[in-house]
Amino acid sequence: MDNFQGFRDTSVRFRVAGEGFTLLFLHGYLESLEIWESFIPDLARDFRVVTLDLPGHGQSGVPEGGTGMEVMASAAVALLDHLHIDKALWVGHSMGGYASLAQLEGGHERMQGICLFHSHTLADIPQVREKRKREIQIVEQGQKRLLVMQNIPNMFAPQNLVAFEKELEITRNIARKTPDEGVISALQGLMERPDRSQILAESAVPCLQIVGRYDQYIAYEEVSMATRLPPKSGRLILEHSGHMGFFEEKARCLEGIRRFLAALV
Repeated sequence: MDNFQGFRDTSVRFRVAGEGFTLLFLHGYLESLEIWESFIPDLARDFRVVTLDLPGHGQSGVPEGGTGMEVMASAAVALLDHLHIDKALWVGHSMGGYASLAQLEGGHERMQGICLFHSHTLADIPQVREKRKREIQIVEQGQKRLLVMQNIPNMFAPQNLVAFEKELEITRNIARKTPDEGVISALQGLMERPDRSQILAESAVPCLQIVGRYDQYIAYEEVSMATRLPPKSGRLILEHSGHMGFFEEKARCLEGIRRFLAALV
């Protein structure tokens, strides 16, 4: 069931399922909490699973001042406070991972662990910044549909596009509904985020990094495999996935998260 929590001058949509230790799921760019619908029921049998629309996505508004990664992290913390939850495993997909890293830097005491789900610690390189600037221009020109057409298929491994046609269309539909203002604000926030490699490497918070061998947005060797993880961490390599492992290799991802949780709680 959808619920709404006030956040700054707007509100954030969220859902809660199950009972027990809390898993907080943060979606990626052009996504919403609905991206997790087929993934979380298994976990909700044994844990409390909290999902939310990050500010500017889904049905959550854009607060005054924009939606940098720190703002997104603050929205998640405000929700945990509302639900009287002290600590959780933060599971962040792509942009959701960047928001989780912002929280790791600003308030790691709210994190029992962190899962970087197709995400990383680096700031945008110049080429990526230029691409984001072009995307902002496209949205400002009223052509957001072009982003959906170009970006969403690249989120899946090329060899998986036919087998996961249904999931591809689900992702497209979510992206189409993302408000233009939210897309622009998120892109600006993504460009502004700093390198948090040292923050993660020196953290006392265990990290599970989930990596797609065929991820077209995060370079496998140069970025994912070069990420320095803190003690008691682990890395799950998905040999048949792109950027959407919770669809492309769902069973392996669930197993990996459960094993990581077994060492945390």
